[in-house]
Amino acid sequence: MPPDRDPVENWLPWGSPSQDALVVQPEDASGDVDFVLAGGPSRTHQPVVWLEHSHRTHEVLVALSGLLTVRAGDDVWALPPRNGLWIPAGLPHAVRAGTDSRFLTVYLDPGRSRDLGPEPVTVAPSALFSELVLHLTSQDMSDEARHHAEQVAIHLLEPVTASTRITVPTVEPVARIVHELLDDPGDDRTLAQWARHVGLSTSTLGRVFRRASGQPFGRWRLHLRMNVAMARLSEGARVSDVADAVGYTSTSAFVAVFRRETGLTPGSFRDAARSPDDASRTDAASS
Repeated sequence: MPPDRDPVENWLPWGSPSQDALVVQPEDASGDVDFVLAGGPSRTHQPVVWLEHSHRTHEVLVALSGLLTVRAGDDVWALPPRNGLWIPAGLPHAVRAGTDSRFLTVYLDPGRSRDLGPEPVTVAPSALFSELVLHLTSQDMSDEARHHAEQVAIHLLEPVTASTRITVPTVEPVARIVHELLDDPGDDRTLAQWARHVGLSTSTLGRVFRRASGQPFGRWRLHLRMNVAMARLSEGARVSDVADAVGYTSTSAFVAVFRRETGLTPGSFRDAARSPDDASRTDAASS
């Protein structure tokens, strides 16, 4: 990795602590877990970065609006609205929430809830899950009612095959290519051109890249571009500007690819990310 890169802080250009970001060092939690499910809504008014930490509980992060990014090791997940990530207990991770992001944070007792495995898992919580979490923030609820609501919420967490996970390798020479692309996602050099750039044959670089990142070069770059596009759209950027930033000379081509990969047009995604609908419910639950 280039010496001026910090693998902890510079995990993606739009996911890095910066001068306008509130950087938080979480407290070290200890003690017994005395709940099955706990959590509630949060809202940011500026970018917030929680530095690497872990919990004694499982954690589920659910984006309501804006965009959350989560890093664990070399892997980064971008969570657009109505998407979530299950993070197993004890796994070190860092989180970034952009300006005006709204999200749910849910903690689950590992001994009394579902275990989805040793690695983070993408989930698509239903509207009912979010409503149940907000319902469980009520203080005047019987133990029996709370137990029933908790069990329903827990069983609504289902893994999904689609994932916004992207691996950011730290092994050279792949790390050099990756970080140049992180700095400029619109760089359209081919695999053969990158191979000449790092002094390898095209076939060798293809094998090395896939082994380091878990994906072929073209798929990895497409995934990066879509993640960066989601981040910029969630901040309200124009579709044409985003298309240009991530390497598309034709806005219509970008729209077609974005819709194929996400199921939404860029404009619809931006509107959903900026939607005030969840904000009113989140603010009401926080008051």
